[in-house]
Amino acid sequence: MITLGVMAGLTLAGSVAAISLRNLVHCALAGGVAFAGLAAMYLRLGAEFVGFAQVLVYIGTVAILILFAILLTRGNEPPGEPLLAPMRSRD
Repeated sequence: MITLGVMAGLTLAGSVAAISLRNLVHCALAGGVAFAGLAAMYLRLGAEFVGFAQVLVYIGTVAILILFAILLTRGNEPPGEPLLAPMRSRD
């Protein structure tokens, strides 16, 4: 009974953090924690298929979301030379 309460608290804390944090990467990580807590509750209650599906689908998706969030929100660098600068001819 105590383990189920701990998992429920973990899920609730991850969910609240996911909706209240300002950084997109932190929100995605907190959502992953919430999904992991939910999967642990499913596994503890004996619903193995749903628990493993939760791990494979949702936590895997959150990992990809973090990757895209990091790649798409890299706007903190000062503007400089573009990555694919046109090549100059050597005349």
